[in-house]
Amino acid sequence: MSRKPTFRILIAVLAVALSLLLAVSALAAHPKAGKTYAGFTSELPFHGFKAPISFKVSSDGKKLLRFQWATTGCLGRGGPGNPFTDGNIYKVATIKVSASGTFSVKNLKRTNAAQGQPPISTTQSVNGSFKTSKKASGTISIAQKQQAHTCSAKVTFSATTH
Repeated sequence: MSRKPTFRILIAVLAVALSLLLAVSALAAHPKAGKTYAGFTSELPFHGFKAPISFKVSSDGKKLLRFQWATTGCLGRGGPGNPFTDGNIYKVATIKVSASGTFSVKNLKRTNAAQGQPPISTTQSVNGSFKTSKKASGTISIAQKQQAHTCSAKVTFSATTH
C-alpha cells in the first residue's frame, strides 16, 4: 500500500530545504583579508599581451583597495609593444564589499590624453562578486569619447589569490 505524502511532511521537507539554503547563503564567499588578487579581462590579447586586472583586499576584508585594470579601450590599440601599459591602466577608487561578497562602483570618470592626441573621456563601472574566498569575477563597462567619436565596451574579468 503506498501513501501519498501528507501536507505536514511536505512542509517539513520545505523547511529543511529552506534551512539548508539559508545556511549556504550564510557561508557566502568573502575575500581573504589582506590578500592581493590578480588575473585578466576578456579583452582580446594584442601582440600576445593580455589585459591585466588586480586589487588588494583591506585588512578587515570589507574593501577592495587599488583596484586597477588595463584596456586599450574601444578607440584604438596603437602601435607595437604592450598596449596594456602606461596610460591604459585604469585605477578605480576603493570599492566596498557587501556582506554577501558582491562589489560595485558606477560611473567613475577619467580623462587622459597621449602626447599630441586629443583627450579621451572615459566613464567606467565595475560589478563583481567573490565566487570563492580565492576567486572573484565580474564585468567592467566603459563608455569613451574623443572629440566626435564615441563608443562603449564591456569585458568580463576573473582574479585569484593564493
